Amino acid sequence: MDTISTRSVQALMRSLERIYGAEGLREFPSAVFSALGELFKDCVFSLDTFNPKTGEVISATSDDDRVSAELKQRLVELLPTHPVVPAARAGAKGAVKLSDCVAQREFEQSALYADVFFPLGISHQTVATLDIPGHIAGVTVNRDRDFSDEEALLLSLLAPHLALAHRNLQRIEALRCAAAQVIPGPEDLERVGLTPREAEVLHWVMKGKQDGVIASILKISVRTVHQHIARILRKLQSETRGSAGYEAMVKLKDLETVPRTADSLLAG
Repeated sequence: MDTISTRSVQALMRSLERIYGAEGLREFPSAVFSALGELFKDCVFSLDTFNPKTGEVISATSDDDRVSAELKQRLVELLPTHPVVPAARAGAKGAVKLSDCVAQREFEQSALYADVFFPLGISHQTVATLDIPGHIAGVTVNRDRDFSDEEALLLSLLAPHLALAHRNLQRIEALRCAAAQVIPGPEDLERVGLTPREAEVLHWVMKGKQDGVIASILKISVRTVHQHIARILRKLQSETRGSAGYEAMVKLKDLETVPRTADSLLAG
């Protein structure tokens, strides 16, 4: 199946708006769970992060009432044995179905199924992988029946957006940390390939100013601000203003032109 209904397309667009509307990593799980609820009914959603080096597992779920503290703890203990983990280690991206990684009969003989999935009435999963350096992470759709062809297509379309939105928020968080120390001046920003005016606009964007405020500061129209930002995004190969600021900081670090406070922070 390579088509979806008009209603599903509309629901997908609403979901994407919610996902990209998250303002920070802390708000990301709830935004994702709300977005997925637009598309998939009678499901439990989770966002799980596993650090293979330390064994640390962080898990958030859309249904705290249904998932008891005991089940959550058991999930944390058994998550490293999840059948999708080897696929993620091998570099699998996008939507990964549980059934593509292990036979159903074999999975039902595992401790993960017996101790966590069976008590929750879950037998099928699809994991949308996230890109977190040094971690295996994903957003998981859980339920008691298999996914239809249309649902599988929706998940495959949604998965790269989940990864991109999360990656953008990671960059924004890094930029906020750097910004707490120092914001590069327009002269420094010119060194990453921006014109003087583009450098001024990005400087104020990185300071958190809205377009109308930037227009007032620089005595130009809001439309002109938008045009400058569009060119900045193209030059820095960024999807959002936050990621553009992050990319500029990285480029400045490579040029060794960032003041020490920001340079040492980025190096970490």
